[in-house]
Amino acid sequence: MVAIKLKGVGYAYEDGIKALEGIDLTVMQGERVSLVGPNGAGKSTLLHILDSLYLPTEGEMEIAGIIVNKKTARQATMRAGLLFQDPDDQIFMPRVWDDVAFGPINMMLDELEVSRRVETSLSLAGVTEYADRVPHHLSFGEKKRVAIAGLLAMDPEILLLDEPTANLDPLGRRALVNVLQSLDKSMVLATHDLTVAMELTKRVVVLKRKVLYDGDFHGLLRRPDILTEASLELPSIPRLFSEWNARTGRKNEIPLTLEEALDTLEREMDG
Repeated sequence: MVAIKLKGVGYAYEDGIKALEGIDLTVMQGERVSLVGPNGAGKSTLLHILDSLYLPTEGEMEIAGIIVNKKTARQATMRAGLLFQDPDDQIFMPRVWDDVAFGPINMMLDELEVSRRVETSLSLAGVTEYADRVPHHLSFGEKKRVAIAGLLAMDPEILLLDEPTANLDPLGRRALVNVLQSLDKSMVLATHDLTVAMELTKRVVVLKRKVLYDGDFHGLLRRPDILTEASLELPSIPRLFSEWNARTGRKNEIPLTLEEALDTLEREMDG
């Protein structure tokens, strides 16, 4: 079943500058996709379009079976949840519990269902102990997890995540990645962090106003031209093994994650 379908989607600002053009993208239900590219590539704009906060200025878009236009945008918005880069743009209530409950309450759910969703979402995001805290007294990473809890409480079919690990310390980054790994949702993740992208997703879309590449990460590693054009630097593990292959003449498939790297080294040692 298709979660997201874009055909020839473009977006131009009021001054006529094109942020996106000719975007064809299909994401299946339950699929996770990373969206990468340089600053100004249009990643955040595309996420806003996928959340129906912006409407395409050209092309067609379907979200969770809804053909999006001015009349259906609000309905489509309810099917997707957007995590902003800065959680302070998303958190505004005086207490964490109230912030997570805000969406379900405005969905006109009854009190028991609101409480159930809030408790479940706080647990999934790992912030149950913060329920009575003032959100703005939390760390940046804790706020991000509260914002995710707020999205989960609304139970969207699709999660749209804009630089979810940006500005996090290593422990906060790992905690957030663990939360995201545990979620059974369709997901589009915009990030500069290829390490996180490789951990969370198998498919990557490289964006620079247009789609430069759409495929798996191993295919992207074989496209140095795309990496250069999109100003992308490989994470340490694939960079190390690429150099190892070059120096030793090996033709091993380049591992993307720590687990894959350990498997590669174990095979080498056994050999």
